[in-house]
Amino acid sequence: MKALHLLKYVRSFVDGRVRIRHPALHDASVAALAEARMKTIAGVASVECNPVSGSVLITYDSKIIPKDRLFAIGEAWAVYLDKVKTGKAADVPEF
Repeated sequence: MKALHLLKYVRSFVDGRVRIRHPALHDASVAALAEARMKTIAGVASVECNPVSGSVLITYDSKIIPKDRLFAIGEAWAVYLDKVKTGKAADVPEF
């Protein structure tokens, strides 16, 4: 499981709940997009983005989203947010 981009942004992680902070999430439009898209992932119970703190809190059902899938989703989003932060073109992750 490779999550090189993701791991530097995870602030807390327990089974069923993860908080991530990323500088790109300070942009309200990026935060809103991330929140809307992540809410559509099967097994995600809730997503709360806070542009002021640049964080997102995700609660999910670990029986539906196993840890390896969770890390794959998180890594794709971290790569996307890294590109957005540096002004590079990036495709929004689809899951």
